[in-house]
Amino acid sequence: MIRLIYSGLFILILGWTAGTPDAFALAEVKSSATVSKSTVTLGDLFDNLDTGHDIWVMNAPAPGKRTTISTRYLANLTRQHNVYWRNSRAVQHVTVLRAGQSVKFADLKPLIEKKLAEAYPDSRKQGVSLDNQNAAIYLPEDASLGDITISALTYSARTRSFVATASLPVEDDKTATATIRGRTYAESYVPTLNRTILPGQTIRARDIGWMSMPTLRIGRNIIRDKDQLVGMTPRRGLNTATPIKLSDLQRPQIISRGKPVTILFKSGKITLTAIGKAVENGGRGDVIRVINAKSHKTIEAVVTGPNQVQVLTARTDIAQLAGTP
Repeated sequence: MIRLIYSGLFILILGWTAGTPDAFALAEVKSSATVSKSTVTLGDLFDNLDTGHDIWVMNAPAPGKRTTISTRYLANLTRQHNVYWRNSRAVQHVTVLRAGQSVKFADLKPLIEKKLAEAYPDSRKQGVSLDNQNAAIYLPEDASLGDITISALTYSARTRSFVATASLPVEDDKTATATIRGRTYAESYVPTLNRTILPGQTIRARDIGWMSMPTLRIGRNIIRDKDQLVGMTPRRGLNTATPIKLSDLQRPQIISRGKPVTILFKSGKITLTAIGKAVENGGRGDVIRVINAKSHKTIEAVVTGPNQVQVLTARTDIAQLAGTP
């Protein structure tokens, strides 16, 4: 009796699969898909699809953009073409991403600067800032930055503002445009370090490079002259290619607090020396306090060399004493 039941079930199942597509070979709809071309086909949206790969579903979004397709729409479309599939994961919408590469507005600054210089020669010595330099446009995978052109540009010398139109490829022979707004500004060059200099190391002329920055952003504390850097040492680690402040530097310490020093006193033809102790650290040209070991008086003196200071007088030329020997 049991054998008859199993035999009957087998014949029933065999008859059902013969009249319908093989359930185990049915295509499965994806929950998301990435396309590189300008159209979306059924082959992009299903796994294990046997037929109908090239059936058009919709136009793809712009490179780098997403869209969604409802499985209800796919059911109607595939029914018309006798394409069978299943939805075991109960997907309601398929997310479609058009592949592409991101290009930030900031990457287009050289193109804008070149266009400005060509169309408005008075702007050649000015820098360019963008209103939204982190905004991005997307190119097809096979395109590059060299495929982008600045097709139009307007500039107001009074407000120093500009509007640029960038033309970029999107698919085949088609192009799209992006609007970029910004301003020009007066720029100046300031010295900066071209390599890492650790605290205690002396900055040399070969360690100095130059960078441009808006003139209005150069505060009083920003170093403008490279001579203000040479012979100094950083108080702390400094990044390369960044503006340097006077407060970031100090003279290399050649006198340490608590160490003995030779105190020199000069007045006309009179020269006296004494032994003392430094109350604070100092570099060449710094004015520090020292204690005279004999009189126990605290006096101010200029650091003139390793463990050597000179007492300040009306005739003391601090600038000369601070010079590098």
